[in-house]
This record gives sequence, structure tokens and C-alpha cells, in this order.
Amino acid sequence: MLAAPLPSPVSPEPQRPGRALYVYYRVPMGQTLALQARVRAMQATLNEAFPGLQSQLLRRADGPADAAELTWMEVYAHPQGVSAACEEALADAAADLSAWGMGHRHVEVFVSMEATPVARMD
Repeated sequence: MLAAPLPSPVSPEPQRPGRALYVYYRVPMGQTLALQARVRAMQATLNEAFPGLQSQLLRRADGPADAAELTWMEVYAHPQGVSAACEEALADAAADLSAWGMGHRHVEVFVSMEATPVARMD
């Protein structure tokens, strides 16, 4: 499923505490079962390659019942933060999913408030 070998999970890359990835996109109703299996397999491969990585696959809860598409979200978190190597491996692995008619993958990066406190403005 992956386009290239995954990088070693042990790297000299600096830690990125609290860094998590949120990836959302639209999936045609006719592709949900096949795509769900492929996304879960991709996540299992990434979880194995990057010990400690936690992944989820979610769907939007408030869409219309007769919608032609569903909005899905993948969430990736790691106790030390998601590394750039993991993010790159995710992008490479997800490239294989585009053939399933899914919409553009939007990647958002968030960090915990504990890892990067907001400066006070008083």
C-alpha cells in the first residue's frame, strides 16, 4: 500500500511536543466501505512503523441523511508529537488513496496548549 519504504522511527529529528495532525476530506457514498478498509490498513502500517503513534478515523456526525458524500477526518497524535518523518510517510501512503474518488485531503497541524503556551496580552 505504501509508495516508498517508511523511514526509521528512530531519527535525530528534534521532538515536536504536542504536535498532532488532523486530515479531512470528502468520500463518495459508493466508496465508503472500500476506502475505510484502505485507510485503516494505512493507519495500522503507520502505527507499526512509528511506535506510540495513535490514529483515529472519524466521520462528520451532522451531515444530511441523503448526502452524496461523507466528510471524514483522520487524527494522528504521538506522546512526543508527530514527527516530520511520520508526516511525510503519511503523505506518501495517502497518495495511493486518491484513486478512490475521494476529495482533496486537507491537513491541519495543531499543538497542545501545554507544549506552546499562548502569550498573555495584558
